[in-house]
Amino acid sequence: MKRIGIFALALALTPSIALAQQNPPGPGPDAMSHPGFAAMRQVHEQMAQLRKQARLQMLASLSPAHRAMLANVVGQLAISSNPDPRAAAQLIDRALSPGEAQSVLNVEAQAHTQMRSMMQAARSQFEASLTPDQRAQMEERESKRGQFAGQHRQPTADPGRSLLRAVTGFGGGHPGGRGNGGPPPQQ
Repeated sequence: MKRIGIFALALALTPSIALAQQNPPGPGPDAMSHPGFAAMRQVHEQMAQLRKQARLQMLASLSPAHRAMLANVVGQLAISSNPDPRAAAQLIDRALSPGEAQSVLNVEAQAHTQMRSMMQAARSQFEASLTPDQRAQMEERESKRGQFAGQHRQPTADPGRSLLRAVTGFGGGHPGGRGNGGPPPQQ
């Protein structure tokens, strides 16, 4: 009877052992203790808080009717079998008053400026903590990144896309967004 129990336990643990062998361990404690990692983690937390504040400010700038309309549009995106964030953004754009639209864009631009400043300061701090060899390796990697190196998402001139990005994560077709709304807008 003991042998059956031991055999059953061995069978139950086999997938766990195999999975543990397939997934190598993450960076060691030495890599994670680098001051640059802690600073970047802190910056990412600050940026998440800033995004939450910007979202709240954007929503506060909308009339109750337009907040309800936004909720309806987001709900339709969520249940659609073929969501179209670009069309949703256009619907929102047509509904907003000029004052609401400008307020949304101002909040996005302000948050964007603050986040860029945070990232630049963190990058400077990180680079200052590198040894000359590490700095040379980083510069070499960056030179190989290609034509898109150094390009960052800019705020849009589209309040509908800004609102969708703030409340859902759908980019509404904007190149920096996470949605699949098609090609970037022509400028």
